[in-house]
Amino acid sequence: MDQAHERARATFAQKAPLELDAQVLDTPWVPAPFEASSYTYTYDDIRQSWPDFMRGLRIPFPSPDYLEARYQRFPSLYRDLHYQDENWEQHSRNVLEVWQAFFRGDFRHARELGKRYGGYARVPGLVAQIIYATYLAPSHTQKQQLLQEAINEMAWFGEQVSILPSEKGLTADYCMLRLGFGYAVARLAEDESVPATLQRNYAAMVINAATEILAVEPEHPLALSLSAAFEANVLRRVGKAAGRLTLAADSEDATQPFEASLVAVPDLAIVRYEYANSLLYTHQDASADQALAQLQAAADMPARFAMEWLDRAYARKRLQEVQAWRDSGMSFKRFDRKRRKFMRKENINLYAVTRPPFLVD
Repeated sequence: MDQAHERARATFAQKAPLELDAQVLDTPWVPAPFEASSYTYTYDDIRQSWPDFMRGLRIPFPSPDYLEARYQRFPSLYRDLHYQDENWEQHSRNVLEVWQAFFRGDFRHARELGKRYGGYARVPGLVAQIIYATYLAPSHTQKQQLLQEAINEMAWFGEQVSILPSEKGLTADYCMLRLGFGYAVARLAEDESVPATLQRNYAAMVINAATEILAVEPEHPLALSLSAAFEANVLRRVGKAAGRLTLAADSEDATQPFEASLVAVPDLAIVRYEYANSLLYTHQDASADQALAQLQAAADMPARFAMEWLDRAYARKRLQEVQAWRDSGMSFKRFDRKRRKFMRKENINLYAVTRPPFLVD
């Protein structure tokens, strides 16, 4: 049993992580570009809407009973709490306060609250940091630094919460930890060079995380998306032949899981824009119309809370990029190469929704 738990902890091991730069990490955060009152919910609102809000993430609701059971099961997380008492109702309100800030788009506040309260309050704080890094960090460097810091903390959290896939009562927790870790690594890796991706073992970290989730939750919509999107990113960078030989990446594995994900949850903008990207990475010019249809569907999605607003905003930005590329007559491979080169040279996070889209003539 000890060996099994050690293997579970080892799934969060990193190889050559980026060195953190405090000066970059301390840069002020850009506010979300929408009115927070549109997504400000009471605790009762959050409780009632939780299944809908979490239809993609599948994170358990932090009820008093849930937290009591988890803190008793994982005493190291209890010791991480700033207030170490057995007022489980208050601990639940503390975690909900962090989620409340996350849902309304106050990501820096959510991150700081998560650190202040500790324990399971760290979860929404880390999700807030990952979402901010992806969609709002102005520079590519800041995006990468914030993601690496979040990965480090997710790894620490995973070591404290050592769960085996056979522990059925903890399946949702098992998936939550691996999804957060795998998603952050995937975002960190998506525009890194092939040598850096191999040296730092990013591919194995992401694919293993997605595979581990799907082994216990085969229909997890974001795990299906994560697995397929990373397969597509491998094919994007090294081509189909090399991808198949080096990492067993396959064009069907890069696209078909999205269909299953959309059957499970058809109204997630992130799944549809990732599907569009995967079609382009895998089939390039031949998939333009299909990719544009997915991006348009994502751009038209309603947004229930801040993260979904940002998912949709990026889909709209990406729609403009892909439309301009198709109209230019340029090959997708050349367009994608120019986009990555521009991002590295100018140190701009092109995923940031406050930045203009990368358009070609």
